[in-house]
Amino acid sequence: MDVPNTIPAELDHLIITVPDLEAGVAAVEEATGLRAVSGGSHTGMGTANFLLGLAPAHWPDGARTYLEILGPDPQQEPPADGTLPLDAHLSTGLTLQTWAIHPRAFLAKIAAANSAGIDFGEVKDMARDTADGDRLEWRLTTRSPLPHAGAQPFLIDWAESVHPAEAALPTLELLEFHVESPEPEAARQVLEVLGAGDAEVRQGPECRLRAKLRGPGGVLEF
Repeated sequence: MDVPNTIPAELDHLIITVPDLEAGVAAVEEATGLRAVSGGSHTGMGTANFLLGLAPAHWPDGARTYLEILGPDPQQEPPADGTLPLDAHLSTGLTLQTWAIHPRAFLAKIAAANSAGIDFGEVKDMARDTADGDRLEWRLTTRSPLPHAGAQPFLIDWAESVHPAEAALPTLELLEFHVESPEPEAARQVLEVLGAGDAEVRQGPECRLRAKLRGPGGVLEF
């Protein structure tokens, strides 16, 4: 029986980037037995996404998180410089690229990160239309290249929008999630300031994320 490690309480979602959305969705389905549903397009940014719910073990009732599969939108022209959000243009396959947290006091965490000298990029307002025609609006921190190769999370605030995980999404079990860093203590200090101090950090040769997801058809590991 799998024994999950601690999943950060403020985890908002995990992001897999892919070079081809159709192929990426098919690869996740082949590995897990679940097919992601269309989330919609990021107009003007060259990307679209597909979503699956995530169910971390031992989370309280009502907690919400999801998996985003992000890639080039075949219905849009790519940006002139070829750069896609969250460095999705660098993907060569299924890549667990980064993660988002939703601290309760978004602006307070931004101020704390500034005071601590943490480079999180800038705060941007974003929006997308869902496949059902609803409008989602949010703000987040964004930086390119991703800080610490995506191992440092970005912060997100959904404001009045309905959280994507509240939709009726096919759901995978999130069995394990942790951060690896060659400087784990420094990484823990950054996560504490940002609002994810309960995330597990392990020693590793490079900054990266590890996760284990289980569906009815199998397990997908990063």
